[in-house]
Amino acid sequence: MGKVPTRLNEVVYTLSPHAQNVMPGLWSNMAYKVNKKFSEKWLDVLTLTVPIIGLKMYCDDFKEKEKLDHRF
Repeated sequence: MGKVPTRLNEVVYTLSPHAQNVMPGLWSNMAYKVNKKFSEKWLDVLTLTVPIIGLKMYCDDFKEKEKLDHRF
């Protein structure tokens, strides 16, 4: 009344050595994909980048004014 041992099947997946296109869809239509993502999320991009760029410009201007402050 014991269990009968069964042999397990093994499946091995490999790439063909002659395959030239491993990931063909990765780079095709890249300009279209980037344009689509940007057009969908342009408001989010601006909301993130405008304050960062403004802060950088303000800091650069402040440093420049501090350098020139001793002249007057």
